[in-house]
Amino acid sequence: MTDIAQGFRDADGGMLQELTHCLGVLNDLPLFRSYKARTWAALGVRDGDKVVDVACGTGFDVIEMAKRFPAAEIFGVDRSEGLLGAARSRAQGLGNVRFLQANADRLPLQTDAFDGARIDRALQHIEDPRASLREMVRVTRPGGRIVAAEPDWGTFVLYNGAGAASAKMSEVWLRSFRNPFVGRELGVMLDECGVTDLQCEAHALATTDLACADAVFDLPRLCRNCVEAGVLTPQQADLWRENALAVSEKGAFFAGVNILTFHGTVSA
Repeated sequence: MTDIAQGFRDADGGMLQELTHCLGVLNDLPLFRSYKARTWAALGVRDGDKVVDVACGTGFDVIEMAKRFPAAEIFGVDRSEGLLGAARSRAQGLGNVRFLQANADRLPLQTDAFDGARIDRALQHIEDPRASLREMVRVTRPGGRIVAAEPDWGTFVLYNGAGAASAKMSEVWLRSFRNPFVGRELGVMLDECGVTDLQCEAHALATTDLACADAVFDLPRLCRNCVEAGVLTPQQADLWRENALAVSEKGAFFAGVNILTFHGTVSA
């Protein structure tokens, strides 16, 4: 029983093409671009700065930051050669971008070499989030900025009028993540890593459009996985989908989760 969330644990496995497509779809959604813009601003990038985007995937954020801050140098690091291949193709012509293949908890970067470090929706998949945050702090100079944005899947809600079935589906989806509650845990972990002046922003990723929810939360496969896990019968899963389609046409469907962004300063 595999879904899109589990696929990100090993992006170079059998789901690479699907993961690449998923990241492209998400990047184009206005509700994603809104919170992402806040993470870019929180870095406080200035001319001449060096910034690293950890677990950068297909490089959408690296490229966006490189365009917004043309006098800064933007690095992207990811463990997946497949995702980095897509990133490098997309970044052609940008002279202030560099991509490196590496694990988030073992960055091949010098200590205190960067003015800011960012990670977005990757710690939910990573085996040791604290080790990755420690590496981000290590490579960032004292006074530099750290920004981390993660979902808190404990806030995930599906509703189409069938509350019991929706709750069961939400629980199965939550179990797909190594660290489903990492969003709420970011502040404590960053504090332990030596990040000060912490601030938190909450961003609601919410939609009443079933097609959008399908793209973000992989709902068709979630229905199948719930049947496979014995959480729903095939008839219950089909009925849930029918109800979701019906209420979505009226704007009455709901799916949402909170993204929590913590940002702060590396202590001296």
